[in-house]
Amino acid sequence: MNSLNLALFDTLAAGFSPSPTLLWFASAIALGSSWACAALLAWVAWRRPAHCICVLAVLGAGGAASLISHEIAASVGMPRPFMVGLSPAHVPHGSRAGLPSTHASVMFTMAFMLLLQRGLRDVGLLVLAVATATAWSRIYAGIHFPFDIAAGALLGACMAGALLALHAAVRRFARTPAAASAWPLHALAAGTAGPSLVLVFGFAAAWIGLNTPESIGPAVLEESGPVEKSTVLLYLAAAACLAAVRVASLSRLDKTAICIVLVAFAAREADGHLGHHGSLVFAPIAVAGAWLARRAWSARDALRAWWQWRPEATTLLTFAAVIGAAIVLDQVPAVLADQDGLVGRPAGLYRYLVLSFEEVLELALPVLALLGIVQARWGGNRGANAVGRSTRAALSARAGS
Repeated sequence: MNSLNLALFDTLAAGFSPSPTLLWFASAIALGSSWACAALLAWVAWRRPAHCICVLAVLGAGGAASLISHEIAASVGMPRPFMVGLSPAHVPHGSRAGLPSTHASVMFTMAFMLLLQRGLRDVGLLVLAVATATAWSRIYAGIHFPFDIAAGALLGACMAGALLALHAAVRRFARTPAAASAWPLHALAAGTAGPSLVLVFGFAAAWIGLNTPESIGPAVLEESGPVEKSTVLLYLAAAACLAAVRVASLSRLDKTAICIVLVAFAAREADGHLGHHGSLVFAPIAVAGAWLARRAWSARDALRAWWQWRPEATTLLTFAAVIGAAIVLDQVPAVLADQDGLVGRPAGLYRYLVLSFEEVLELALPVLALLGIVQARWGGNRGANAVGRSTRAALSARAGS
């Protein structure tokens, strides 16, 4: 099997004498295909609102595939071609294990899930084509073996099949599609949903931190790792979801401002904590934030009846509290991680705990944003139903008199 892997790599890879045209083409695909897929899914969520929930599920499955792929790669420890001297790394890449390919795992997971949806098969074919082109480009650039790509595609097929089976089981359990889609909404619309969600993320962060690096590879928590990439994707998913759904309490400018903030947060995560592009990210946040502050001030009388929006208000306050906690964790002095063990525990344990809580809580932020959007949509429906009931009661009373 290894000889076949090497033979395929020799056939497909650029090696030490690449074609300049092919190398430019392969590098463009290898570096830009992920953003192309994200833009395509955002466009689908915008143009086909009926499939917005499905698009969000596909993005979530892609994030899960990224985490699983990194864990398998860290456990297997298969080196990449440029790490063993078979080819230069024609595009920048870290020296992490390469089997399975994370790009292949995520893209093929999304492609197969879209192909299984009758109304999204055309989009699935496009994502499948992008995934295939990306697979070739990363082999050509010397950063993956063909078997890395095959393993990622197999993982994607398994993920899509497992999620399809889970969806079918939930529908059978609920007996009707309407019941299957209604019961989670009632739970999400509760005022305690936001704090409960953060509590779950907190337990997950503690478990990850306590098991790093013994059972979980440290690469999971690094910048540009699976947790950070999932955070970026979920911010973009939240922006696409808000743009696609109708919320009675928000105007188009309100939605645009919130989407700008969400995309700016995604850019902040993708840029590795702002870096030297901080002002470019801060500017749109400042403009959008000023607009939202002005809107909140003009609607202060309506906001006094905040209890009518208690779930959304609680989620918003939870979002702000998590941002504060993430900022505090980011500012924990690095010297604490370099000190000797505390109470018999190694200093590395506390360093990984702090890092895990910081990264996992930052991952919770876009999930809270998605929760707030669902609650606002659900709250708008509750408000419309309440108005309808009062109107019908008034008409009945008038008719009776």
